[in-house]
Amino acid sequence: MASQVLSGASNPSYTNNTGQNVRIVINYMASPTTVSWGGVSASATGASAIGRNIAGISTVGSANNATGSTAFALPTELMLSTSQTFTATCGVYNIVVIPEAG
Repeated sequence: MASQVLSGASNPSYTNNTGQNVRIVINYMASPTTVSWGGVSASATGASAIGRNIAGISTVGSANNATGSTAFALPTELMLSTSQTFTATCGVYNIVVIPEAG
């Protein structure tokens, strides 16, 4: 099976039914609040975007009157075994699903 690209306006969902492990690579995800995979989840408060080669920190307040910042940590690459799912609550996204066999 070839790689699959998932792109859309909001809230991606993928179930691994390939019969093999797959790698999920998040190239871009706007305003993520929750990412769930394989029965676990992570959340971010104040995240403006995450993705491969994108560092993330958002400033609270205006540029001239910053009142602090919120740090967050979400994975940009993860693995799913057969039948596991990946979901996210977010804005626009671009994700690549790569089967173990390439």
